[in-house]
Amino acid sequence: MRKPGNIALRQYMRANVELCVDNLTGEVNDTLLAEAAFDHFNPEVEGEIPDNYFDCAIEVASQHEIKTGVKQGRCRAAGYINSIPGGSL
Repeated sequence: MRKPGNIALRQYMRANVELCVDNLTGEVNDTLLAEAAFDHFNPEVEGEIPDNYFDCAIEVASQHEIKTGVKQGRCRAAGYINSIPGGSL
């Protein structure tokens, strides 16, 4: 397993953060971002993702949301919770 440093992780995540943005709310799915980075740096490895991937993803997601002006709970459309249309569950 490759163990990239946090700088390399953040660089990859910043370059790919748009792929993990929820189209409805504009929020970044930091778990998806961590998983994408792990898959990028360790394409042949299955298993648990190290904590530093999640730490970097949370940091990058927060920075991206601040930069784009996203605030938690911005979506007020009736029937939508966490980007899932009402009645879909």
